[in-house]
Amino acid sequence: MTLGIPTAVRPHTDTDMDHTIEHSPNGSGHEQSEVNVRTIVVSLAFLLLGAFLSAIITVGIFRYLHNTYKPDEAAKQAQPQIPPEPRIEVAPAEQIQTLRAHEDHVLTSYSWVDQKSGTVRVPIDRAIDMLAQKGLPAHDYMSDILAGRKPPQPQAAKAQAGGNAGK
Repeated sequence: MTLGIPTAVRPHTDTDMDHTIEHSPNGSGHEQSEVNVRTIVVSLAFLLLGAFLSAIITVGIFRYLHNTYKPDEAAKQAQPQIPPEPRIEVAPAEQIQTLRAHEDHVLTSYSWVDQKSGTVRVPIDRAIDMLAQKGLPAHDYMSDILAGRKPPQPQAAKAQAGGNAGK
């Protein structure tokens, strides 16, 4: 009696390589003949020839256009025109710092807006404090039927305004 290692019996499937596979007549399967190297080399040669001819034609067209279309001498000597606003910022970091410094100055300083009428600009912090002391005006818009609209003009006022317009 010999003690051997038990082996598993594999079921017979189509993936076993110990049997031959018959090829179907519709052409599926693997290549039966070698690749035609001559056809590949000739195709590659024609491809390279076409690429070379395309490059030569492109260079020729560019040379023709370069020699044919020359800019006017007057256009070369003319001063360049300044483009319209807004232009590209030369130093955007410095420009934004200058703008913010100006805005901070306006928001934090006193100044006359209109000296004749007595209108002044006060710093924003002071304006907030003044508004908090005075309070915001209150209006009951729910009970006011004409809120946000002009009151209707009486018919006599319309007729008189229309009569004065013709004079």
